[in-house]
Amino acid sequence: MIIVDNTIQLPEFIWQNRFGYSPVSAANTFSTAGALLIEQSTVLAGRPIVLVSDFESFALFTQLENHAAANVDTEFTLTINGTDYTVKWDFSQQAISGIPLQGYADSDPDYMTNIELRFIEV
Repeated sequence: MIIVDNTIQLPEFIWQNRFGYSPVSAANTFSTAGALLIEQSTVLAGRPIVLVSDFESFALFTQLENHAAANVDTEFTLTINGTDYTVKWDFSQQAISGIPLQGYADSDPDYMTNIELRFIEV
């Protein structure tokens, strides 16, 4: 189960980029004398977390949009399968996105598809 800020449950969401993350930052450069300089250190923060879902209600999507708008620069807890991550919404890209299931004119859609939520660990 995934829970945003101890209040919004996301039972159908999947952690898209869970695997393949490296907690090490590395840079290789050469000195003016030609020696190889290797710098490596543990990354202390900044892990991107992307959650995706194929199909959700518009009500849940709106709740997530409202949470993102109300917490622009606020840290909160993202719980994924019992593990807590301290995160912020990642506004360096679009923090929350989705597509209405079908076209609509004057009313809100009932469902959203291709939903992506972007967080960054702090």
